[in-house]
Parts: sequence; structure tokens; C-alpha cells
Amino acid sequence: MKVLDTLGKSKKAIGGIIAILLCIVAIFFAGMKFADGKENDKITSTTIRNQLTEINELAVYSYDYSKVGKFSNKLSFNGWDIPLTQKNFIITYDGTIKAGINLDEAKVDIDQNNLNITLPATKILSHEIDENSIEVYDESSNIFNQISINDYKSFATKEKKKNEKDAISNGILTKSKEKVVQTLTTYLQAIPEIKDNYQLNITIQDAKTDE
Repeated sequence: MKVLDTLGKSKKAIGGIIAILLCIVAIFFAGMKFADGKENDKITSTTIRNQLTEINELAVYSYDYSKVGKFSNKLSFNGWDIPLTQKNFIITYDGTIKAGINLDEAKVDIDQNNLNITLPATKILSHEIDENSIEVYDESSNIFNQISINDYKSFATKEKKKNEKDAISNGILTKSKEKVVQTLTTYLQAIPEIKDNYQLNITIQDAKTDE
């Protein structure tokens, strides 16, 4: 059965096109609030931060995967497995992990002509398993140790944690960091007042869990 543990095959949807388009629209309309302001309105650290916090979470990168997972369990007593109590199942499923940043924690500072924005580390914002993709195979029907809903819940929790580690190992946090900088730079510089008068500097903290 060890072969089954290696059958999990990730298909990485680099870019997360839909998520990026949605966040771009949000940033665009936020930027329009600046552009449509009165002539005596000025760009301040407070106004910029308020616009960023309105966007709140900015998801810019999606990681799609397909996996095969195996669950196996036996009843035990004093460290000894009890015979005829084996229960198991095999599941194939698809999932999507989205990464980005929490703009609510943004720090904005204006120093003469420098507009400095400091952001927290990128992180995983959501992780969903497509219920319609789930297929169950080799499900046991042991009357002494029946499969329960809690078995499926526990299995899903462990699988999610494992797949998030895989996504991080494959650079989801680093790549989302690059996307955040690109996205915010493009759309903040679309505001004439910022583009014409300020040097935009965006700094994002490194993610401790990224490898």
C-alpha cells in the first residue's frame, strides 16, 4: 500500500487567474476613489491605509492539486493491535489553496517624495477541497470497528495540513509575495497623484514557514 501514498500528484495552477482578476477589480475601484476626489484632497498615509484596509485580504495566487489519500486504523489494547478490527478507505480528491496578504495590517509612511508601504508576510488565506471531486475506494465494512464521520473529518484535516506544507515547499508564499508587489505597484501607480509625485516602495516581511 505504500505505493498509494506516492500517487498524489499536484497540478499547480500558477497565477490564480480568477483570484487575481477579482483583487485587481477591488484595487481598481479603491484607486478610483483617489482619482475622483476633490482637487484639495491630498494623498496622506491615512487615506492610503484606509483604502488598503477596505480591500482587507488580497488573494493573488492559487495552487490547485489532485491527490490520493489512504486512511487505515485498528483498535488496540495496551499497545497491541486487536485482530479483525482493521478499517480503511482510499480517497481521491481535488483541492485549491489560495495565498496572499492581509492588507489590514499595512503600515504606510510618507517621507517627502517617498511613499513607503510595509506589509506583513504572505500567508495561506483559504484552502478548499472540491466535494464534487471526491471519490471513495476500497472502503471497509468492519462490524467491530466501523468507519465514522469523525474518521473522514480527521482524515481531511490531516490531508489539508500535508498539502499546505507541499504548497509552501513549492514556493506558494514566495510567489504570492511577488504577485502582491506587482499588483499593488501597478494599481497604486495608476493613481496620477501617486505616480507623478511619489516614489513607491513596497516592503513585505518574509514568511517564516516558507522553504
